[in-house]
Amino acid sequence: MPVLFLHGVPATAKLWAPILAKLDRSDEVLAPDLPGFAAPPPPGWEPVKESYVNWVIEQLEGLRARAGPVHLVGHDWGCLLALRAASLRPELLRSLAVGNAPIDPHWPLHMLWREWMVPEQGERLADMLADTNPMRNTLTRIGFSQEDADNNAFVYPGNARRILSLYRSAVNIGHEWTADLARIVIPTMFIWGERDLIVPTEIGRRMATRIGAEFTLLDADHFWPYEQPDAALANLTRLWKRTEARPYTILTQPAFGS
Repeated sequence: MPVLFLHGVPATAKLWAPILAKLDRSDEVLAPDLPGFAAPPPPGWEPVKESYVNWVIEQLEGLRARAGPVHLVGHDWGCLLALRAASLRPELLRSLAVGNAPIDPHWPLHMLWREWMVPEQGERLADMLADTNPMRNTLTRIGFSQEDADNNAFVYPGNARRILSLYRSAVNIGHEWTADLARIVIPTMFIWGERDLIVPTEIGRRMATRIGAEFTLLDADHFWPYEQPDAALANLTRLWKRTEARPYTILTQPAFGS
């Protein structure tokens, strides 16, 4: 069965390189960059959460048509997009593994997110992140290669403003998307860095409880795909083997409207 990996902010698809280097599957595996993060976005692209969700669903539809139901894996914003896609189009998926991003009405926006909400201040901050690249030091400290840290998602031309637009579109995501988590009934695993202080483990546990999903901790901060690729892949492999060993009922129509 195919696999789709979704990265978040401020990563690119290179977030998954340590896991992909160890992954041994004959099925189709995709780890694309989110639109605009490492290449120009499609013409007329509107960088808001709905656009990215629709893009993810298009990737899933293509994989599903070519190779069958998909194992979907998401981290950070990739986690949010994966959860939303799973709640809207469960018939496309075989399993779901996500972590370190909040869909919870009681989660307070982190400091950077709150600053982005302020008109003009948010634009100045986005431009600073693009021009001076302060994220490189944070990313190298937790294990990113120098090249990946230098070329994080904020520095691709125009993408800092796209990220700003994405976050502004999602300020009420906890209230808008939380109830739909109950629609996710496919086998699901939450993988969480236990030292993540931006999105603490308590948030992950609550989300997993809403779905009835497995919750597992890794010895990591926020970026467990880079920090703990071996442990992450072991958990993913366990989930995939468990789900592939079970009969799969093909849904001929989407269970829920998009």
